[in-house]
Amino acid sequence: MQRSTGLWRLRNNMINRVDVLLSSVMPVILVDEILRLVNRLRTRWCSSSSAASTMDYLHALSPVPTMIFQPAIPQVPIPSLQDTCQRYLASQWAFLNPREFAETKTLVGEFEKGAGVDLNNELLELNKKNSHTSYITDFWMDVYLRYRDSVILKTSPMTFITNDHRPEYMDQTIRATNVIVSLLRFLKTLREDKLFPDVVHKNPAVTDTEGFWRSFRSLSAEDAYRHAVDSSVQPLDMSQFTRIFNATRIPRNNRDELYKDDTKRHLLVIANSHMYVLDVLDSDGSLVPGQDIRANLQYILNNSSSLPPPEHPIGYLTTEHRDTWTRLREKLLAVCPDNEETVRLIDSALFCVCLEDDTDDSKEQLARKGLYGNAGNRWFDKPFQLIVTSDGQLMTNIEHSWGNGVTLKRLFTDAYEDAVSRPAITPGGTTHTSSVDSSKSVSKLEFKLDSALCQGIEEAKANHALATSQLNVQWVQYPRYGSSFMKKCGVSPDAVAQLALQMAYHRVTGGVAATYESCSTSMFKHGRTETIRSATAETKSCTEAFYKNSGVNMDEKRSLVKACSDKHRLLSKEAIQGQGWDRHLFALRCLATVTGRPMPAVFQDPAYANINTITLSTSTTGISKSSAGAAFAPVSPGGLGVAYTVTGDGVSWMGTSYSASPSLSDFARSVHEAYDDLYEVMSY
Repeated sequence: MQRSTGLWRLRNNMINRVDVLLSSVMPVILVDEILRLVNRLRTRWCSSSSAASTMDYLHALSPVPTMIFQPAIPQVPIPSLQDTCQRYLASQWAFLNPREFAETKTLVGEFEKGAGVDLNNELLELNKKNSHTSYITDFWMDVYLRYRDSVILKTSPMTFITNDHRPEYMDQTIRATNVIVSLLRFLKTLREDKLFPDVVHKNPAVTDTEGFWRSFRSLSAEDAYRHAVDSSVQPLDMSQFTRIFNATRIPRNNRDELYKDDTKRHLLVIANSHMYVLDVLDSDGSLVPGQDIRANLQYILNNSSSLPPPEHPIGYLTTEHRDTWTRLREKLLAVCPDNEETVRLIDSALFCVCLEDDTDDSKEQLARKGLYGNAGNRWFDKPFQLIVTSDGQLMTNIEHSWGNGVTLKRLFTDAYEDAVSRPAITPGGTTHTSSVDSSKSVSKLEFKLDSALCQGIEEAKANHALATSQLNVQWVQYPRYGSSFMKKCGVSPDAVAQLALQMAYHRVTGGVAATYESCSTSMFKHGRTETIRSATAETKSCTEAFYKNSGVNMDEKRSLVKACSDKHRLLSKEAIQGQGWDRHLFALRCLATVTGRPMPAVFQDPAYANINTITLSTSTTGISKSSAGAAFAPVSPGGLGVAYTVTGDGVSWMGTSYSASPSLSDFARSVHEAYDDLYEVMSY
């Protein structure tokens, strides 16, 4: 019920006058008691009058600024050159025979005492001059933006979002609306500095409390950071949060551009390969009511399904080689002025929602839908796309250049929990009523295409079909045991998961896989990732003890498994702390290139090329309420991709391979057998 401004002022004045009157004539104890009642009355009236506005935010608002720690977060550390060289040699041991290892060791020694010293000193000086960022940031961003192949598959992972446990909330437009609104609440909470800072609590029962957060309110960034760390709370870098919304990757010659326009208020929705935009924020920044958003989504579904798919769906162009897409985009903009305005609407949209007209019960087929799907119904340059199947299942496709999984995990964990606990739309409720005229509030995007663009789209379709037809996908679940059993045995669950992959690869190929396990360095300023090199001397010895040396007894095997776990824990700790060797050597190699120095021999060594041709690309998806797994394609033609989750009572993973890779089904079976073999040893 709306209240007149005059009545509202009168009530406030009365409450304020009661405050003054009571404090002047009554005993202190009685005054305190009555003032508590008055404050409850004030809060009750304020909250009821602003119910609509509070529903524009996430439920819990931070008492401290969102970016309170950001200025004080330290740079990614540069390891000592000696440590990096020794760690690199330790990784190489698993791949080289004695002669090859001796040759590589000689090259590393020459680099450590010669060209590497000058490069490292220059890198240290460069880091001092750029204290606002970290040494790896620009070099790593260049890797993504100068990448010229298609962004689908190799560099754009997909994730599954957990289904709503209430079947009635899985209606396509209800589910889409509730998650859209929760993402907008996240956006508004973030932009108004009310989002809780991103941190890791070692003891959340003690530190994730209102009292603890309020203890930061008068502190500077540096003092706040020290107070947090001293309290076993690790602040994380939040720079990537500014790149999530109103952004896109724009293809350019040689190096793409990251573009954003925070002034725009519209959403991009694609259905049946037709594109639409609609405002989801009002001019004052408040959220458009959920019932209006749902009505507009339903209008889009009705309108798109009444039309045949476009003969030349423009979304396919975003799957092309980046130089090809650059040329075709420039041509698209030049055909007519309206095309340029339409493309800008896509570029500046808050995010992209892809409404599917079908679904699938197969986890593998849903992974394909998330990884590449019907490319006419996608725009792969957006930071993320929210894909909604006809039965309300949710997936995301992530363009990787702007950021990493830690940021999106926070985004979708908050949005998922908010959508479940405070849905904007309830089935069968009055919130379904909307008076919006969708024919006016929704705009359908149209493009004028010439023959060259039509031909370019058809070629993109063919290239997309060829590339994706070579991808194999397999979903695997191992229910016999999980992290609870592994921890009882005194070993790291992640180490066991990685060891099982090494053992399986050896069984299928007889070799050792150059392995990449992604590790976040978000505890540092502009931190991205470091590599955990999971194929080690320990995993090689352990694998051979299981499958080559029949004389090794159970106690010895158990000791070898424990050694693998200990080594993996060490490598993980070093990577989290920015002490891996990959990023440091990569930065030194980039510096040699940009400064015109002769390329040091260590980087021309075949062993360096071999260990950096990643055969086994892996990542743990972790455990959260919102996550139901992930998938990504291998990064090399003969490689495998494995996104895995270790729960208390089992392991699940999504594997991918190409036609030239080892058999994915054989590999999956061998992983299962490796877990069985490890169980026998650990339970001995």
